[in-house]
Amino acid sequence: MIKSKAWSWNWDATVAPWWEEPAPEVYPLLTKWSKAGFKKLLDLGCGIGRHAVLFASNGFDVDAFDLSEEGVKKLEKLSQSKYLSIKSKIGDMLSLPYKDSSFDCIIAYHVIYHADDEGIKKAISEIERVLKKNGEAYLTFNTQNSTSFKDPDNKHITRNTIVKEKGHEAGIPHFYSTKQDVENLLKDFKILEFTYKEEYYPNYTGTHYFVLVKKV
Repeated sequence: MIKSKAWSWNWDATVAPWWEEPAPEVYPLLTKWSKAGFKKLLDLGCGIGRHAVLFASNGFDVDAFDLSEEGVKKLEKLSQSKYLSIKSKIGDMLSLPYKDSSFDCIIAYHVIYHADDEGIKKAISEIERVLKKNGEAYLTFNTQNSTSFKDPDNKHITRNTIVKEKGHEAGIPHFYSTKQDVENLLKDFKILEFTYKEEYYPNYTGTHYFVLVKKV
């Protein structure tokens, strides 16, 4: 299993608007989880805090967790400026520093696929461990239709995993799934929603599965 590695980003120089604004897919979760009476939320791989701030602003008790010290520092500054109480920690998603059954709901948006085959299994196992029974988690997965999976400049280390060798994600493993792969990885959960989306950019296409699951 490859050791987790944080993005080597200079957030001030490179962060794009979509990393500062909540993803549109998250707003229905805010409504759904509020109606369900969920309160304790973990933003796993919180980055600079776009989703942690959204949920904390709407009454959730939020823990934010990321491997990037730069990202967490940005989150802390942002939450202070908005007078929000968000508990933040720096660490590895493969070993979460939380007790079993700590959270009603978890968001891991474009996070857990930054791992190899064994790493993504471990990350999902940790999510299941810290999620309460009947709690829900929203997870995203890279698919093998993505341009980066087919890019010959990226090194394949398994059928599903590449290691990027250029840019701010150099040295970071990426796991790319088929639909069957995702279903196998989530076999211990009940799948509530399963959506495939494509995003088109000038030089590449990004494709992801967006999956809402329930711990049963």
